[in-house]
Amino acid sequence: MKKIIGIIIALLSIVFIGIIILRIWNIEIISLENMIKSSTTLILLGLAIVILSVIYGTFLRNNKHAYNQKTGNRAHPKK
Repeated sequence: MKKIIGIIIALLSIVFIGIIILRIWNIEIISLENMIKSSTTLILLGLAIVILSVIYGTFLRNNKHAYNQKTGNRAHPKK
């Protein structure tokens, strides 16, 4: 999962840098306004995913059902 996220971030960075280079040469594929709106949307979606992951991990996950706490000193999967 980390590799997939890293690859996606790398590809988006390359595309963003490419668009900036094209803007330097006055070649306009998309407007600067659309680029800023898209970047803001992606940042807000990423922030929402992080917040929802923290909320799920903190409040909604019930770890007591996943392991047998009565067996030994370490957690063992239920059979």
